[in-house]
Amino acid sequence: MSSQFRLGWPNRISIGRVLFVAPFVICLLNLNQPGQSWLRWLAIGLFAVMAASDGLDGWLARRLRQESLLGAFLDPLADKLLVTATVIILAIRGVLDESDPENLRTLYLPNWVAVTAIGKDLVVCIGFGVLRLTTGRLHIRPRHLGKWCTTVQLLMVLSMLLWPSLPEPMRGLPEILWITATILAVAAALDYVRIGSRFLSAPAGNDDREQEIR
Repeated sequence: MSSQFRLGWPNRISIGRVLFVAPFVICLLNLNQPGQSWLRWLAIGLFAVMAASDGLDGWLARRLRQESLLGAFLDPLADKLLVTATVIILAIRGVLDESDPENLRTLYLPNWVAVTAIGKDLVVCIGFGVLRLTTGRLHIRPRHLGKWCTTVQLLMVLSMLLWPSLPEPMRGLPEILWITATILAVAAALDYVRIGSRFLSAPAGNDDREQEIR
């Protein structure tokens, strides 16, 4: 088997992170049910495991010199599945605050934040397909701006899950991260369009022509 598609430990960890998305989503879908608030803490635990594995697989790939095309595909795939599923659920169902039984509040992710997050990933995925079909080749490598965007989006998700337990002075943290994540998502999408245009305009035989996505 080609080393580019070898299923080493970094890729196994990435696959595990993809599989963890399903139980995490189940927790989000049910955490607002009466008597099921413990699912919020389970979701936070699963989220912590996925976040830790995200850094671990990259570190192992570099340490063991097992960086591959499969890993370059699986790593952003896991992040995109997690972000897309989560922003949809948080926009529709929100997070219920059960700490004050007499004044129950629910924090919903604004629609414009969810649409921007999903739109950025759609631009990346559609652009990936178009460039692959038109050029026949594509080199995947994370962009710094895209990585920052994903990091802030994940922090945004975590802040919403922790929101019912945050002290009152920190209750505005999710709103700050909503704005930051949206700005970065727009900037990352524009950066992707810029790089994609440069990729298409480069000579067909140019070995340096590459597209970096995240």
